[in-house]
Amino acid sequence: MLFLCIVCLGQNTFAQNDNAIELVFAKNVTNSIKHENTTVAKGNVEFKHGTTRLFCDSALYFRDKDLIHAYGKVQINQADTVNLYCDSLKYDGKTKISKLISNVRFRDKEYLLLTDSLEYNSNSSIGKYKNWATITTVNSDLTLTSKKGYYYSTNKTFFFKDSVHVTDEKYELFSDTLEFRTLEESAHFHGPTTILLDSSTVECSRGNYFTKTDDVQLWNGATILEPGRRFYADSLIFNQTKDIGEGFCNVNLYDSTEQVKFLSDYLYKIKNNEQIILKENARILNYSEKDTLYLGGDTITYYQDTLTENKKTVIENNVVIYNQGLFVRCDSAYYSEPDSILKLHKSPIIWNENRQLYADSILSAYYDNKFHNMELFENAMIISEFDSTHYDQVKGKYMKAKLDSSNIEQIRVETNAQTLYFVSEESKDTLTPDKKVLMGMNKVDCNIIVLRFLEQEINSIAFLDIPTSVFTPIEQVKPKDLYLKGFKWEIDKKPSPILTD
Repeated sequence: MLFLCIVCLGQNTFAQNDNAIELVFAKNVTNSIKHENTTVAKGNVEFKHGTTRLFCDSALYFRDKDLIHAYGKVQINQADTVNLYCDSLKYDGKTKISKLISNVRFRDKEYLLLTDSLEYNSNSSIGKYKNWATITTVNSDLTLTSKKGYYYSTNKTFFFKDSVHVTDEKYELFSDTLEFRTLEESAHFHGPTTILLDSSTVECSRGNYFTKTDDVQLWNGATILEPGRRFYADSLIFNQTKDIGEGFCNVNLYDSTEQVKFLSDYLYKIKNNEQIILKENARILNYSEKDTLYLGGDTITYYQDTLTENKKTVIENNVVIYNQGLFVRCDSAYYSEPDSILKLHKSPIIWNENRQLYADSILSAYYDNKFHNMELFENAMIISEFDSTHYDQVKGKYMKAKLDSSNIEQIRVETNAQTLYFVSEESKDTLTPDKKVLMGMNKVDCNIIVLRFLEQEINSIAFLDIPTSVFTPIEQVKPKDLYLKGFKWEIDKKPSPILTD
């Protein structure tokens, strides 16, 4: 009798329409007294609509509106891939939209979603909630909460908005907007995001995190904070497990333990910063209480031995170095911390106050954040500007300079030493008493020459071998005799004062 009742109701209300809702089973089926054209179904109720099946304890089916109100142990199953549970539901057969209310649960083989209300569209296979939800996984400790969210069941993707919080055994995440692709286990950030990892914190605006491989891809400005280190770049690629990272554009890596900052438009680092490569506007700032050492070049490679804690730096092409008023330009440089030796190669030039030093190569002791002894090899020359036309010059095959706080105190010139300097006296004109008047030019050849400086000026010159000296009155000096062989005054190449903040 029950079977005949169901068949009759089905024939009268569903009109054999392939797209109509079908009442598959119910223990008790009657017509509603309160509502016209409405079926009341009770007991193990099952409806079918296309690939969607609806189960509940009881339901009202508004036949003319193609609408179902389901109550008690409600379940929606779509193509055996989506399972939704709740206490009550409204299902619109025309739009295939279900509105689930109270104790809503979504399940698949991997994820469980809990919320108090949810809307699910069977046409698009999209579910959405607007009043908080918690998502957990069957096979891991991952838990996610957010105020709003969407689930795209076709491609197994969650999209979360507003106050997103993810906890996992490997990380914790806070975000404004997050897309989680379950098939590839990847998180995609579309708003301000903070990721707490084992030993670091990641802050970004946009990016991807692949949880299986621990690969992080960030852009629109990203920062990684580690104990004693801060790593920023406009775009950043990073692997937490391998501790390998690449930064692109406006890269800034600051190590507060070593008081050193790495700047460039490209950076590559390996584990524990054992090697850092900087390219494109590469710079290193080494801070101290008194001053800052600035190193710049096309490419800078920084090595750090984690066992010995020894460090070395190699700078290649267009090298610029600055410290305490001492400027350096060359084509390549090498600094070894164990030896405290800075090597300058390929036509290095050094400027200090009004002096310029250069040679084929220069080797300097650098420690305690200061330049100390300096050696110049082959074609070494020091030039001081007397005025825009006349220059004091000292030349030799080998020079050794003694410095104090990067200021030259003494220079010793050995092997084929020559000096050319101008002699002057104070002006006797009472209107210009401070003006110096050139008297002549003195040229001296000697095997060894020692120059001593006081307050940045030459205080004395000592000739430690039998010198050959020629003095020429200034009016008799020919233009071609104003310079020693190899003279080059390249003040235009001197770097401008550098901002080190």
